Amino acid sequence: MTYKIEGKYYELTNEDISEIRKNQKEFNISEDDAARMFFEDWEYIEAGSKVRIERVKDIPTKKTYAKSEKPRTTKPRERKVDEEKGGILSIVRTALEENQISVTEQKTETELKFILGENSYTLKLTKHRQK
Repeated sequence: MTYKIEGKYYELTNEDISEIRKNQKEFNISEDDAARMFFEDWEYIEAGSKVRIERVKDIPTKKTYAKSEKPRTTKPRERKVDEEKGGILSIVRTALEENQISVTEQKTETELKFILGENSYTLKLTKHRQK
């Protein structure tokens, strides 16, 4: 049997279980009261304390995961090109160039990097999905 007291688990031996059952018959008390009496006698808990004692079936174990020796195979993904976003960024790019702002880099159809004066900026375009 296993008991949980204040977050700690106590695995009882057959001798401990027989002592609990002996006390249960001798004093004509419930199994919970006999277990509390056992833990008080062996000073796991203080006598008369209101500590909760739970009987659990199994001690929960921490899951361990092993790494596979076989390397993962990753398939190359095809990225969808969003023409709409590309069109918007090309409009912004022409507007920047018309105002003598130098565009340094355009990363696909998602972001545009440019320099204004001594500072560099990045303009990133995000398309929100419909709910």
